[in-house]
Amino acid sequence: MSGAVDRFGTELRSLYEAAGKPTLSRLVRLGLDQVPPLRISDSTLSAWLNAGHVPGPGAKERYFLLLVAQLNPLAAKNGHPTRPEGAWAALLKTAREERRDRRGGRPRTAAGSTTSDRHEVPQTESVVDRVPPRPVTFVGRDDSLNDLLARLAPHDTTSLSSVVTLVSGMGGAGKTTLAVEAAHRARDRGWFTGGTFFVDMRGYSENDADLGPVSAAAVLLRHLGTAEEDIPPDGDDVLALWQARADHLAGHGRPLLVVLDNVSSAGQILPLVPARLHHRIVVTSRHVLASVPGRHIDLSELSRSSSAQVLDRTLRIARPEDSRVADAPEHAERIGDLCGGLPLALQIVAAILRTEPNRPLAGVVEELADTRSRLDGLAYEDVDALGNPMAVRAAFALSYRRLAPADARAFRLLALAPGPDFSLETAGVLLGAASLGARQVVRRLVGAHLLDGRVPERWMMHDLIRLYAQEKAKEPQHGEEATESLERILLHLQQSSREADLWIRWRAGAPGSERFASSGEAWDWFDAEHRTLMAAVATAYRAGFNLMSVSLAMKLVGFFEQRAHVDWRDVFDTAEKAAGRIADPRLDVEVLANIGALYGTAHQPERALSFFSRAIRLIEGLGGHPSEASVLNAAAGALTELGQFQEALLTFQLAMAVYRKEADKHGEGMVLHNIASVFLKSGTPERAIEPLERDLAICGELGDRAGEGGTLNTLGHVYYELRRYEEAAAAFRKGLAVAREFRDVVLEGHCLKNLANAYAELARFDEALALYEEALDVQRAHGDRYREGETLMNLGLTHHQLNRNAEAVDCFREAIDAFEEAGVQDAAHTARAFLRDALADTASHTP
Repeated sequence: MSGAVDRFGTELRSLYEAAGKPTLSRLVRLGLDQVPPLRISDSTLSAWLNAGHVPGPGAKERYFLLLVAQLNPLAAKNGHPTRPEGAWAALLKTAREERRDRRGGRPRTAAGSTTSDRHEVPQTESVVDRVPPRPVTFVGRDDSLNDLLARLAPHDTTSLSSVVTLVSGMGGAGKTTLAVEAAHRARDRGWFTGGTFFVDMRGYSENDADLGPVSAAAVLLRHLGTAEEDIPPDGDDVLALWQARADHLAGHGRPLLVVLDNVSSAGQILPLVPARLHHRIVVTSRHVLASVPGRHIDLSELSRSSSAQVLDRTLRIARPEDSRVADAPEHAERIGDLCGGLPLALQIVAAILRTEPNRPLAGVVEELADTRSRLDGLAYEDVDALGNPMAVRAAFALSYRRLAPADARAFRLLALAPGPDFSLETAGVLLGAASLGARQVVRRLVGAHLLDGRVPERWMMHDLIRLYAQEKAKEPQHGEEATESLERILLHLQQSSREADLWIRWRAGAPGSERFASSGEAWDWFDAEHRTLMAAVATAYRAGFNLMSVSLAMKLVGFFEQRAHVDWRDVFDTAEKAAGRIADPRLDVEVLANIGALYGTAHQPERALSFFSRAIRLIEGLGGHPSEASVLNAAAGALTELGQFQEALLTFQLAMAVYRKEADKHGEGMVLHNIASVFLKSGTPERAIEPLERDLAICGELGDRAGEGGTLNTLGHVYYELRRYEEAAAAFRKGLAVAREFRDVVLEGHCLKNLANAYAELARFDEALALYEEALDVQRAHGDRYREGETLMNLGLTHHQLNRNAEAVDCFREAIDAFEEAGVQDAAHTARAFLRDALADTASHTP
């Protein structure tokens, strides 16, 4: 056997063995899966590997190059040195020439080219199609598909931006599936008579063997029928020949569609873009590749319903009778949530379910619900139609490996950010970097689709990417840095929330804050970061920072009191558990008192009183507590709401005694205000004026403008009950101004509604109706359904008074819904009585 042929067989056999000796039937299938199919028998493969045979030109050569591209990454995993495609092509060419010379062939020049001009453009007699098989399931990408097909339509030949379309997204987002589906549809429509081609640029391969533009051009030339000996050895000549072929086809009205898959850099593909604008290039990448001209299509996760459809269709392909998704749609959608709407993850789950046809979806939900093992559950022991591993972790690893060290560090640390998203400030604290440096690294991670910046100035990680990044952060070589970074951000959030809380709860007590210049700034920060803070409570608890967990929860109370739509229960469940670990009854008092305060804000005085009572018993056991007076004051407030007025007054007096003993004028003023509320609610409003005036004097003495606003509102209510409506309106207007000054939405809603009531009594109905609507806007934004119900009921009464019975009926019905949702049945009962009256009057006025 001659030397070149012998070397060819030895090298191919060595590659095959290093790749794990895949079965010949599997390798035969590799050719059959191509479009059009490449039919190679197992005996032919065996002859190549064992008998010194050399692949011939045409289909066998195309299959051979496909074969080595399949075996290369498998062999590389076992440490076998790999050859680029060009080297294999050259080895094949040399072996074939040796075989031809031995048998007698046509004369060749010294350079090895044929006697014909090697840059001559051969004619293509028929449409050539070299794209992977059509996706079995294509769901949830209709808008993106239509967008891509609109870009591929051949009508626009005037703009450079029409040639290239970049489809980008995170690993596993379905970029290749979209591109291949679009290629098939474009081909079916007869748009690309020059050919439809697919080239894997291997930009994210495990062995870093990216396919460069010269190698890609050579592949495309072979697809177009260019003989191996006619492909120049010089890279620039290869690119020139590709451009010449593309130009020739465009000149003959035969446009090309080329899908360049898995591109990691613009440099891989820019030299391949044809000069003629008749052709179309579709690029898929995990990177944004902003320097690539043309339209960019970004793929996000699938919706819940589309995720369920992927599962259903994939399962029914294997077994048309498989009805598990239809039988348990809620579990299917939950699986979609746990997979983050990632098509790769969904296909893996579907593959697992296909192998376990009797397994219920509920079992998958239970398995994936555990974040500690979710990535383990999203792996299947096989490859997809393109030979890629069916494992989410492996897909993400390919992106992670391409990160520069600084970006890989940022990727790990940013995954530690509590909450669903994070700000640039949080990124800077986690990274220990200045704002500019943090922004630059965040931008690079967004460009790699490892971060998402859908909301201005806030960024998030996909749930599964976050789990992967957290795994990397916990690796032994990174664990210490991750712990330091986590502690740094928790301390930062603790300090910032402490200063913000001073402004929004005790506005007059915020001097010295380095962070916030006003209550408005504090509210802006809380509104932006409250989800981060709520998550930080749980994060601190899991990390063993128990006191910090409790402290963060405490600093959220003022926010929760003003934002009724935010559910605080999980936060304080965690705070209670953290306090339990500490086992300090003094801390337990604080936690119980704050939970009671929040139940009071939620108009659940019985539950509030139960927590206050537990706190008071602990205080008695301790013989005193710094919060004793405030707990007594709050407990008396709950008693007032429950109509237990005498007990409330006695408890207020106990609180007053403690405040006076501590010389706490602010607390004394609060108790005076609350005593006035007892008189107001118990039907003796005239007795409320004196304590309210004393409270106003204390507010003035302390400079407590915010406290003055609440007192003015209550004073206005007293005047209203005494039918002194002008004085009531004046007090409500002053209280409203203070509420808006300090962005106290609860007080603002009260004042607006109460001012509307006063104007209605003064027959200023147009103004009253407008104020009711304004109050409803504030209360709905705040999320306080009980207060919204009060305003709706008052608005309904005003409409009824004006004989607008239809409007009154609507208001009363909405009020009933609001009260019932708030769990306040007494108020709902009152609204029903008003509704009956309005309906009766409506009937009596019907002709």
